[in-house]
Amino acid sequence: MPVDLLDAPLRISWDLCATEKQLSSAQLRSIAQQLTAAGVFYVSLENNPLTHPAIKPLLEQLLSGGCQVAIVLNGEPAELALLESIPRSVSLFVDCAAAVHAGQLDQARLRQTVARFRAAQRDPALLWLPRHGELPLLLDLLDICASEAVRGFKLPNQKISVNSEQTSSFLLPDCNDLEQLAVLIESSGLPEIPGLQLEVHDLFLWQLLQPLSGGKRSEYGGCQAADGLGHIDATGLLYPCSSWPEPLGQLLTDNLLDLWQTARRLEIRRQISQVPVGCEGCSDYPICLGGCRGLVKFCRDDGLKRDLLCSARRTV
Repeated sequence: MPVDLLDAPLRISWDLCATEKQLSSAQLRSIAQQLTAAGVFYVSLENNPLTHPAIKPLLEQLLSGGCQVAIVLNGEPAELALLESIPRSVSLFVDCAAAVHAGQLDQARLRQTVARFRAAQRDPALLWLPRHGELPLLLDLLDICASEAVRGFKLPNQKISVNSEQTSSFLLPDCNDLEQLAVLIESSGLPEIPGLQLEVHDLFLWQLLQPLSGGKRSEYGGCQAADGLGHIDATGLLYPCSSWPEPLGQLLTDNLLDLWQTARRLEIRRQISQVPVGCEGCSDYPICLGGCRGLVKFCRDDGLKRDLLCSARRTV
């Protein structure tokens, strides 16, 4: 195996619940044991995780196994009532999508949600997956971070592996959305948010927001699908990441470490190692390495294979 490939993913996102039948407590324990045995560093529990009756023992198992754990919440009253039982070491993220409707941000609702968390003695970060046409709302969300002294804001990779409808490219932000945001930032600037911990998955979006992080980015090594990243859906299927809707296998019947050594996983990394169509000769390719490759593979139909937020090949 090439030395640059990891033996197991470092970070896993896990959609714990679904509308159909949920995994049993025993099945959750089995998957969690595989994660801790593989040395997974960080687990993000998503998709209404607090509604699962086995959430408390699952958290205990992951934490005792050495995982850092985050939970993504919508801020519903039922969730807030359970916050007391969530260990303080678990990071909490409020999903801003619950406050976005028809391209408008309900600022009052989001501020109230943050206030309710703080009344429960918890200090949440914000998380947002913008859809096509919504990127201008990012400036409103940053204003809320500034005025409410929110300490963390995360813009993760777009999730398409769970809902096949979301593989439609018209739902995802593209380079025109990014250009619109760039114009707004140039005209109005970015707010000053001292101490904000900003995590942005897409390099092109991060480049617009990097003044907020002092120009610092912990690392960027290109698409980490099937290497540093992995994703588990509510049925136990393991994916290369949440932006790559081709499962590697079923964790209820196969072991994570075994699936991470399969030819299917290695073929995905081989594809990612290739220079995408449309990136040949680009002066920025050594920096971005083609960006998010899963979204492009399954959502782009124009023959190009560069990141959806990239407008054109650049030359020096």
